[in-house]
Amino acid sequence: MLPRIALARLVGRTGVTFGAATSSYCTSTSDHSFATIKPKKINYERIGIVGVPFDKGQRKKGVGLGPKAIREAGLIDHIQEISPKLNIKDYGDIQYEALNFQGRKVGNMKKLEHVASCSRNLSHQVTEVLDDDRLCITLGGDHAIAIGSIDGHLHHSKDVAVIWVDAHADLNTNSTSPSGNIHGMPVALLARELCDYWPYIPGMDWQEPIISIKNLAYIGLRSVDPYERAIIEKFGINAFGMREVEKYGIREVMRMALERIDPNGERSLHVSYDIDSLDVLEAPSTGTSVRGGLTLREGIYIMEEAYGTGRLAAVDLVEVNPAIGTPEDVRRTVEAAIHLLVAACGHSRKGDIADTLDLIQK
Repeated sequence: MLPRIALARLVGRTGVTFGAATSSYCTSTSDHSFATIKPKKINYERIGIVGVPFDKGQRKKGVGLGPKAIREAGLIDHIQEISPKLNIKDYGDIQYEALNFQGRKVGNMKKLEHVASCSRNLSHQVTEVLDDDRLCITLGGDHAIAIGSIDGHLHHSKDVAVIWVDAHADLNTNSTSPSGNIHGMPVALLARELCDYWPYIPGMDWQEPIISIKNLAYIGLRSVDPYERAIIEKFGINAFGMREVEKYGIREVMRMALERIDPNGERSLHVSYDIDSLDVLEAPSTGTSVRGGLTLREGIYIMEEAYGTGRLAAVDLVEVNPAIGTPEDVRRTVEAAIHLLVAACGHSRKGDIADTLDLIQK
């Protein structure tokens, strides 16, 4: 934990106040009406895929090519192999026209006009996919797209729990971000507890930060900024870093995460999965890689367990960048992404011996 005086200096320097509301961001109005009924069981025989070739949330070119690379590597065919009964619909890529802010700006939020426009269109598309009774798979693009995908999920089912699988917390505000890249801010934009930390944001009136940060769990953290660490500790956010994965094992980490964010097993589940959560040896073609991450086996297990809840409604797979690394690096990264996504759609690595042991135990 940061020493109190260091935290005070940090807060003073960034302009953030741990206190009463001073921002109008919380009062933004949405053009959707929220569902109030308990989420129904997901129909896993119907799957919808949405591409978001978006790269304006960060500065490295190429991440917008991620959806195309994953599709061309045979994503739909690999998912279809799970069962011939699966009905898979590709909704294509999100298109948008950047807003004209007419001189209105927010400091330290780069390409906001693009992020706001793309995210709004994505939110509508995700809601449409979920309303069509399909598991929604969103292919990024950088992690800024989670603003739109989670917002769209919230407009389909208000009671949502989120598992954020990432090397980074993505919890900065415009006042604390060292880069101004919005792919490092989506959690802070979505959480209602943090809405007071923002100024009014033009172009984001459609988005209302209503999800509780206590309904979110991080898995795979290993590169967290001091401000983000202070916020995690202040709000008691469920954060399982690589140290916890090593200490408890991925099975126990996943059990604890689900128990904390959805103790009654009733919430609609959203997994937002940054490929950089995997170790760089498993997924080298990504923009902000950090050594010492999850193995692919651990990453797949997270998706299998999320699917096993019967409540997994939406998945983001982001930050695959085919412009980084050698052709072999790209192949390995894209293959890892497909392994994760087919696990989210129901592919199982379970062997026959497990079924036999279950019968013996019964």
